[in-house]
Amino acid sequence: MAVVNQTLQDSRYRTIVKTTTTGTNSTTSVLDASGLVGYVAEGTSLLTIAKVSWSVSSQTDILWDATSNVVALSISGNGTYGFMPGQPAIANNGAAANVTGDVLITNGSASVGFIVIEYHKVPGATGLAWTATDATLGPPQGGLGG
Repeated sequence: MAVVNQTLQDSRYRTIVKTTTTGTNSTTSVLDASGLVGYVAEGTSLLTIAKVSWSVSSQTDILWDATSNVVALSISGNGTYGFMPGQPAIANNGAAANVTGDVLITNGSASVGFIVIEYHKVPGATGLAWTATDATLGPPQGGLGG
């Protein structure tokens, strides 16, 4: 298997996923939005990429899944994004009618490494979005909180 995904947290407002890569990947899924807590429907449950930390051995593109995929961020080597004050979240800029909310990765040559992405759940233009609330989720479990 060239990609292994581990959900570290999925709360009413934030999801954190760690992805480990061990080979070449082409539009391989790293996040299926429909499986997240509070998901409503395509086009209304939107995500932004708030923070990214990575160490990968070759260029890797993080893609917003759509009819025509859109590159959210191209990464290589070691680095972070979103940990400094004032850095904006990366919004899904795919055409609204074609957006699934899912996230994919592609890397052109054998890539070994990891990517940790923190996603924020945001309402759509209509104000509709995620349905989870503190009451429906209950108290935080373990050390990751909600």
